[in-house]
Amino acid sequence: MKRRGALQRWLWLLLALGCWTLALLQVRAWFHGQTDPTWEQIQRTGVVRVGMDATYPPFEVQDEAGHFYGYDVDLVEELARRWGVRAEFINIHFDGLYDALLTGKCDLLVSALPYDETLTEDVLYSPSYFNAGLLLAIREGERHIGGVNSLGGKKVGVALGSAGHLEARRIQEQGRIPLHIVPFASAWEALQALHDGEVDAAIADSIAVYRFVHDPGGIRYLKRFLSDEQYVIAMRPDSGYLWKRIADALARMKKEGFLQMLQEKWF
Repeated sequence: MKRRGALQRWLWLLLALGCWTLALLQVRAWFHGQTDPTWEQIQRTGVVRVGMDATYPPFEVQDEAGHFYGYDVDLVEELARRWGVRAEFINIHFDGLYDALLTGKCDLLVSALPYDETLTEDVLYSPSYFNAGLLLAIREGERHIGGVNSLGGKKVGVALGSAGHLEARRIQEQGRIPLHIVPFASAWEALQALHDGEVDAAIADSIAVYRFVHDPGGIRYLKRFLSDEQYVIAMRPDSGYLWKRIADALARMKKEGFLQMLQEKWF
């Protein structure tokens, strides 16, 4: 009986080891594209279907003729070019993007999509390709403000009730920096007030700051972000190899200066 029990334990151990080995092989195959149905479909059809809400310039817009253009559109077309496939864009209301992805209506979501930690069990997120977080803007000739610690006694413009407004209050209260918060109706008006010398600095999201720096100009920004809002690409959770291809491509695009070129083009 003892011998039979020992034999059974060995059989169970061998079975467990076999299952574990099979699981490891499946994971390895997954990351080598052998069991990634989305990547296989893209390769089979020669098309990557991309869902976006094309109502958010300069990231994505659809004109009256049905043509898509914008930062995200250029990004996707560059991805498709590197993969040797064609990009097909599908205009979807922002609230329906994730449903469209999970029901297979598209392969990717690229739509100025913020990283959402609550959805990480439902989708895979790529590394960030754009940070829409808050920046501290100052006039071009300003040499005395080098960061938030230099804001004591300064007037700081913000959009009323915005994330920039909340950040200014946080700096004021937690950092105990006696800055003077000056609220405006919008981030653009706060930046215009900075341009005109009505305030000493402004806190606004990077999109507004980049656009103002480009036109009309007269201001600059400190490169260190005060907060982060990372834009990412979303895909279904079984798209492991596709995730790897996107992550590798984004890393190369950053190194090659392509992402910087997109920023300069669209902002």
